[in-house]
Amino acid sequence: MAIVILGGGITKNGKLPKEVKKRVEKAYQIFKKNPQSNILACGKYSFLYPQKKLPQKTEAEAIKEYLLELGVPEKKIYLEKKSKDTIGNAYYAKKLYFIPQKDREIWVVSSDFHLERVKFVFEKIFGSKYELRLYPVLSLFKNKEEKNRIIQRQKHLFLETKSMLSKMKQGDHDFLKGKLYKTKYYKEERPDWVIKFAAKGE
Repeated sequence: MAIVILGGGITKNGKLPKEVKKRVEKAYQIFKKNPQSNILACGKYSFLYPQKKLPQKTEAEAIKEYLLELGVPEKKIYLEKKSKDTIGNAYYAKKLYFIPQKDREIWVVSSDFHLERVKFVFEKIFGSKYELRLYPVLSLFKNKEEKNRIIQRQKHLFLETKSMLSKMKQGDHDFLKGKLYKTKYYKEERPDWVIKFAAKGE
């Protein structure tokens, strides 16, 4: 089995936002109870990140550093450093870790507001031959207004994601080959607050 930590932004200086650090801490607690498992840290950086101000390291690398600080053995940590969003997380996790390792148990850790979309994406890309478990992390919203704004944004993204993957057969990850970060879904104009939140976790 592998505990999958989904990225959620990184600062220009390569620091993880609090939201992502909580995901790492949750994964560590799961790992302590299941020391036979591996941990897969996912994420390059968001496709919304300003191209002239890219972070000093990938989300996956920063997650690994924090896992090591917490005491996870390095041999238990794997990196997926290509993905730039949730769909990419699932696609590259399957291609680069789960298929080569012949691992069929996926334990995904992410923020609570994110999990409905995560469940849909991972089930769509991995298919019925894999066992999926989801572990929510309680979100750190600044206030009620921010909470409502992010939840509404997630609902919109969920609908857009369903539309993008509507013609994809369950488990057919090759459907996405050549499509990631190139389709209309990725070219939709985003508000400034969305770019800041998605790219940097702020």
